[in-house]
Amino acid sequence: MPEKSPEFWAGVLLALREHGLAMMLTFILSYIRIQLYGDQPSIVRSILEAATGALLVMIIGLAVNAAGLNVAWTLLTSGFIGILGIDQVRALSKRWAERKVEGL
Repeated sequence: MPEKSPEFWAGVLLALREHGLAMMLTFILSYIRIQLYGDQPSIVRSILEAATGALLVMIIGLAVNAAGLNVAWTLLTSGFIGILGIDQVRALSKRWAERKVEGL
């Protein structure tokens, strides 16, 4: 089980240290957007959507690092996800993937 390995937790802490600012930015922007537009009926769902956006930014940040790109791409993505929200990002991703599949 990887969660029992100290290397796993060291990697998690390293990712949080590197991408914590972008994750916090996404969480705050998402939460403000949700409260402003009233997208979610309960506070728990609001927090869960904002946290999901923050985790998505961490995953994207790890991919940006693996691709050797600048960390600024992670910050750009965090603002993008925070303002649009998870549902809009999911819809855009689905349309992009469908176009790529049609092109094969």
